[in-house]
Amino acid sequence: MSSMLASQGKRVLHLDQEAPGGESRSVDMQTLYERLVGPDAAADPKLGTATDYNVDLTPKALMASGKELQLLVNSGLWKHMDFRRVHRSLIYRLKPDGSTDIHRILSNSEDVLKTRMLPALDKAKVIKLFFWLEQFDEKDPATFTAGTITKKRLNLQKLSALAFFRFWDLQPETIVLLAQGMGGYLCSLKELKRVPAIDLVRSMKRYKDSYRTFPHMTSPYVFPAGGLGTTLAKACTKVVEGAGGASFSRRPIDSIAYDEAGRACGVCSEGVTVKADAVIAAPAYVPERVEQQGQVVRLFAVLSHAPHKCKDARSCSLVIPATQCGRSNDIFVFSSGASHGVAPAGKWLVTAATRIEGSTDGKTALEVAKRELAAVLPILRPTRKMLAEITPIYAARGDAAADGLHIVPSCDETLSFDGVAADAEGIFDAVVESSE
Repeated sequence: MSSMLASQGKRVLHLDQEAPGGESRSVDMQTLYERLVGPDAAADPKLGTATDYNVDLTPKALMASGKELQLLVNSGLWKHMDFRRVHRSLIYRLKPDGSTDIHRILSNSEDVLKTRMLPALDKAKVIKLFFWLEQFDEKDPATFTAGTITKKRLNLQKLSALAFFRFWDLQPETIVLLAQGMGGYLCSLKELKRVPAIDLVRSMKRYKDSYRTFPHMTSPYVFPAGGLGTTLAKACTKVVEGAGGASFSRRPIDSIAYDEAGRACGVCSEGVTVKADAVIAAPAYVPERVEQQGQVVRLFAVLSHAPHKCKDARSCSLVIPATQCGRSNDIFVFSSGASHGVAPAGKWLVTAATRIEGSTDGKTALEVAKRELAAVLPILRPTRKMLAEITPIYAARGDAAADGLHIVPSCDETLSFDGVAADAEGIFDAVVESSE
């Protein structure tokens, strides 16, 4: 957010009460122990050197295509970060016999031919769908036409996602697989009736296009060396200061300043009030202006092996749809290690997260994590160490922006950077509009 404004000529003052990155920062293993076990806790020496770990408290992977990537480039952040490829993009499913399996998310014809997930009769149909996606261009009406013998122009603005899939004569299990994988719609067939086909097609095409952004992509995702939380904050500091602004961490925030009309006009820190045209705040700084919208539990695990059934991935993104694990909320898993500089050689750092569905009364965070993330545990065993944290999710209450205060929502449980980018763009547009 700060870098977006700075790149547009705005003078920005960025303050953090904690280390750079705030509640979304990266921490070493000793800091993680102190945060989750207790202030006097010491990291297990068997895990290796504590400073060899960079644990993202809210990990997010970036799809290597689309406006989210462009946002980092346009704001000047990209050149200050070392993004590296994520090895695998995977999805979890239940087999017809009730056993579990993990597979690469289908993205090309080779995947379709090799996979065991698709019914044999659907493979040729999915290859035709993928071929159509390759040539589809939303700006070219001619590419909306599909079909081999009988041609039909697809009205993607009016069709539902389910109707679009049925045009290709796909079986229900294939529809769910493609929608939850490439499409990112982790929902049931019934819910796909409410998804516009054009949105589904955009998502699937973006997924495919991400493989072409950089050479040798084996998944559509990239992730920065050293973790996203702190590296993003450090890059932001460079952009802000390069544009004439200032950035300070571990600086206490006393209060938000308001003018006589009740509009936010600055911030008070250590007895000094700094005036500003707009104030952007995380929920922790304005607890009276936000409301809780649920809780997220995150499990942090250190392994001496790649997660089981994850194709020996050096790093991977794994989605466990709620429909496949008997839950109402999906589970998101990210695993990496030395390839991204988040763990020492020979170790994997795995983070799993989901919304809490049951009661937390009388239970530790680890007990809640084991209950809510039960589907993840078998792929982690044996673990060297597991730690867990419960964090509330906050969003602005009412129209806070109407009085000049822009509140950034809490990071959710997903691995996608899209939500973060959308929140940033929305606030950026509101700030620019109010200053014109």
